[in-house]
Amino acid sequence: MTELDKNVLTEIEKNKKVEVVVKRDAAAEGTELDLVRVFSNMGKKKRVYAWLVLFCMLVGLAVPLLRAEMAESTESVSAVISFIYPGAKDGLAPDRTTLDVNYVTSSYILQSAMARTHLSASIPVNALERNISIERLLTEETRQNLEVVEKVISEANKDYEKVLDVDYKYDGKYIITLRNGFSVDPDARTKTYLDGSEMAALLNAIIDDYNMYFYDTYLGKELPENDLDSVANTDMDYIERLDAMVSLLNSLSGYCTDETRQEYLEYRSKTDGLSFKEINDVIRLVKTINVDYLYAYVFYNSVTKDKKTMTTKYEYQMKNAERDLGVINGNIKSVAELIAGYKNDSITMAGFDSSEVQMGHTVTDYYNELIMEQADNYSKKEELSEKIASYKDKVEGFTATYTSSSQREYVENELEALVNICRSLYELTERHAEEIIDSESYKSSYMTFVEAQYFGDSFFNASNIKKAVIGMVIGIVLAVAIWGLDALAEEFKRGSAQKEENKEKEAEA
Repeated sequence: MTELDKNVLTEIEKNKKVEVVVKRDAAAEGTELDLVRVFSNMGKKKRVYAWLVLFCMLVGLAVPLLRAEMAESTESVSAVISFIYPGAKDGLAPDRTTLDVNYVTSSYILQSAMARTHLSASIPVNALERNISIERLLTEETRQNLEVVEKVISEANKDYEKVLDVDYKYDGKYIITLRNGFSVDPDARTKTYLDGSEMAALLNAIIDDYNMYFYDTYLGKELPENDLDSVANTDMDYIERLDAMVSLLNSLSGYCTDETRQEYLEYRSKTDGLSFKEINDVIRLVKTINVDYLYAYVFYNSVTKDKKTMTTKYEYQMKNAERDLGVINGNIKSVAELIAGYKNDSITMAGFDSSEVQMGHTVTDYYNELIMEQADNYSKKEELSEKIASYKDKVEGFTATYTSSSQREYVENELEALVNICRSLYELTERHAEEIIDSESYKSSYMTFVEAQYFGDSFFNASNIKKAVIGMVIGIVLAVAIWGLDALAEEFKRGSAQKEENKEKEAEA
């Protein structure tokens, strides 16, 4: 066996473990890093990087605040208008015409509101108008129906065609919103901004001016008709003055019982403690006891100043009334012929089967106008007939040709007392009406509103502070990272230099 054969194992025992160790010189292949030296390097430049950390912290703190300051303000204030009269839910005004809420943005109201508010900055009217939006509120039932529709539509497998036809109903409420940032050009970069409290005050002034416009347009009630001059006119005959008194008292009574102010008939005055109903009771009592009695006395005793002049005047008035009655009768006859010969428009309705045809008629507006005109003619006829009968009674009723001085003295004294009573009743009714008309409850009887209030956050609100803190932390982390990378770079340089030195030593050896 040769020497080579002696060094080769002819058989390896089972489960015999063979270990091979390869020695590698790390210094010759890589760079050695010492973390202790890294932190030592950081300590050497702590003064420089302390200022860097402070600078980055301040920058991180300032950038979010600067962005918040430069960001365009999107704040707004809102007020709610509620119309509480019949027909408001249908979009109608108290006079049954279409309600125009957009008059809130009219130049008259906006200029008046800005003048009252005394803004810190001048705002063009058209810029203010552009920043006002009006939203009509749906009823709770309609909103619930829309939610159901939305849920049904969101389900892909549902047939939502059956719920598309939603009956939109409104509750007479409107949201008026005023946005901040005013400029003539809507795309302008530079805009005028108001303080939140100024915006709230401006919007409240706008709503208040609209409330006054609404009050003057639809709620401004006229005072009772004043006919005191005729009552106190001594040139008129006794029966004529009594007719004027009856007319005045009837007018006052009708004013005190007007159903359009039903909720105020029980209103008790703060000055005299009376209500409209109680004033009306006094008026009817005066008419029944005083005026009617004196009227009967004058009529049945034929008490006059000048019978011939008085009867001639009534005869003239009676002829005028008869002539007017003839015109009304002619109008009644003409309208009756139009109604009798009028044919309403016919309509044809076809079902799904084209062979099924239904005929019908629809009443036109012209036909309705004829009916209303005829009703008005009959009302005028009745009124004229009553006047003619009254004039005839007066002409034929005064049969006596002589009136004693005592009768005249008695009637004149009673008339003078009644004039003072009528004047007191009129003034009482007028004061009571003015008290109601000037009251805030009356001004708000058809329209109320919830004033706008500004609850905007200050500049240092929670959101801005949170962003500033996050920015500050990011700045600190960034500065510390730069500090650590610089120290690590120094350590890399030291390791590289040592590696080159070791290579040189090995080469010399």
